[in-house]
Amino acid sequence: KKPAPENALPLCTACHAPLDQAASRGEKNGYRLLPCAACGTITVDPFPSFEQLMTFYQSYKGSAVYTHKRDKKIRRGTKRIKRLMKRTKGRRFLDVGCNQGYTVKAAIDLGLEAMGIDIDRVEVSKAAGLFGEHIEALAVQDLARRGKKIDILYTSEVIEHVPDPDSFVRALADILEQDGTLYLTTPDAGHWTVPQNFAACTFATPPSHIVYFTKKGLRILLARHGLEVEKFFFSLRKPGIRLIARKI
Repeated sequence: KKPAPENALPLCTACHAPLDQAASRGEKNGYRLLPCAACGTITVDPFPSFEQLMTFYQSYKGSAVYTHKRDKKIRRGTKRIKRLMKRTKGRRFLDVGCNQGYTVKAAIDLGLEAMGIDIDRVEVSKAAGLFGEHIEALAVQDLARRGKKIDILYTSEVIEHVPDPDSFVRALADILEQDGTLYLTTPDAGHWTVPQNFAACTFATPPSHIVYFTKKGLRILLARHGLEVEKFFFSLRKPGIRLIARKI
């Protein structure tokens, strides 16, 4: 792979079109928020390296609020998984970015062969203590290399954190069975409530969130790896994307 020329524009992580540096949507925590003219996805600039993100997450406090939301998250996970179970006969369930494992717990209680993975070893150790050996500290790319196959693939509020969305989605596609179902959620950069000064959004929190997708951008990214969006759930006031996809 040839290195990009020094004057090359940074590319959209969803559709690979150049980002519009002249149309910045604001600045937050030292990062510019650059939109893609083609799909509207917003990417931070400069884009942090994997090593920079790992340093940041060593002192990340975002997971602390999860413990207090345990019962609520299990109830929400149960409701969502029941809906997904109607779409596939398979029983193998995976939560990518499971944090403390509450959605995995919901899947276990519903009788599924459930497991969860997360790169945060501290949170995984907490989850394993609560829910047994159903949880593993592992990146989804590493799980895909094992040849693992899953019928119900669940990943909620994760993709906006990852430094390589292409690699992430490619692994999801490799893991998902042909008749399986992908459920994915992430903030919606294209929602009608989002202001022109994107930095004012509550979910604009670089370097925690580094890519802010639109529905168009996510559809393009998923399709590039053989995943077709079947449904976007409607959200009137909350700027969030919830979708269901299958392999093409």
